[in-house]
Amino acid sequence: MLTLRNALRLILLLLSVYGFWVFLQPVTISGIINIGNIVGMGFSVLLAVVVLFSSRVSRFLSARMKQRRGKIVIVSAAALLGCGVLWCGALSLLMATAMSTQPESPTTVIVLGCRVNGDTPSASLLRRVDTAADYLLANPSVQVIVSGGQGAHEWISEAEAMKRVLVQRGISEDRILMEDRSTSTLENLTFSREMLAENGLSTSVIVVSEGYHMYRALSFAERVGLDAEGLAAPTVPWILPTSWVREWFGITLDTLQR
Repeated sequence: MLTLRNALRLILLLLSVYGFWVFLQPVTISGIINIGNIVGMGFSVLLAVVVLFSSRVSRFLSARMKQRRGKIVIVSAAALLGCGVLWCGALSLLMATAMSTQPESPTTVIVLGCRVNGDTPSASLLRRVDTAADYLLANPSVQVIVSGGQGAHEWISEAEAMKRVLVQRGISEDRILMEDRSTSTLENLTFSREMLAENGLSTSVIVVSEGYHMYRALSFAERVGLDAEGLAAPTVPWILPTSWVREWFGITLDTLQR
């Protein structure tokens, strides 16, 4: 007979299997492995172990709770876990809000760089450039800064790769400014701000990146003195959970380093 407890255990077990599969997708499809899917897969495995061995886990915790040191450790771990859940929930709300906003008025666009494979833009970079191109075609008076240096295994800079795609999409070269020194989001926006000043452009800008990254990008923009709005490029579903969790760690690290 299926009791309520067993039904709950079955649901949690199925969720853990599904979660593991979701975070495994970037590895099997594109060989992407980072803190996002490592944590996601690890949490899924931990949940499955707790569900499968719930009786043993319960007995272990009950025994530890009878000891003063064990009780302190368990209560502290539970409090830390609760704070972590609240923190990630708050970050998710901020990230979702940032990715859903749309620019209110046309102004200079800054496209943040992403990986280039040899001289071919990655799928993520193409999504950013396509989003920027659509906006630029709809607003022919707007200029654009393509921002990204040349990394390892990249034959050309990310800025050059983006410029080539924009030109192919029908954007005139005289509308495109290249910032090809940066190696991070903060440098993207710092060096782009310098280019704005050099070319007599306003510090009111539109930042193009993928939605999950928009909150952090706009935070960096504010830090370097830009009045920025976001224009989010789409993210394919199979990479979104991994990128979302990874972004939690990125935002947390940036917050601690301030």
